[in-house]
Amino acid sequence: MKNDPKEILKQKRLGEILKSLDFIDDEELKKVLEKHKNSDMKIGEVLSSMGFADREVILSIVGKQMGHPYIKVSEYGNIPGEILRYVPEVTARNNMMIPFDRETDRLKVAMSDPQSEEVRAALSILSGLEVEAYLTSEDEILTAINKNY
Repeated sequence: MKNDPKEILKQKRLGEILKSLDFIDDEELKKVLEKHKNSDMKIGEVLSSMGFADREVILSIVGKQMGHPYIKVSEYGNIPGEILRYVPEVTARNNMMIPFDRETDRLKVAMSDPQSEEVRAALSILSGLEVEAYLTSEDEILTAINKNY
């Protein structure tokens, strides 16, 4: 499809997307890019730290770019033990992930890096289920791990 929004998002950079949504203008984007260049921060972290966009907005856009939806794990409340048993706590902490739901043969997992094919493949072998990866922040994951394990 020629004008598929997902394909358009994949082809644009985060700053350009936020500019097209009127979160920032050209001058502000230049400042963000300069700060990004002179720091170890990801572009989304710079945008958020400078107050141009909320972290959730940024993660939602980035998730759409990656093809992995953004999820706020805290909205799921307590995660049942039968879901948590698929991923040992040490594995969850070391890989910044937490399982939060299961549908038949699919385990839904919130990850800080859902594009890591190696981690998803290993988790699929470990759990015996297909892994459906979602993007979330490391803060969300750590809070959920501390609350649920």
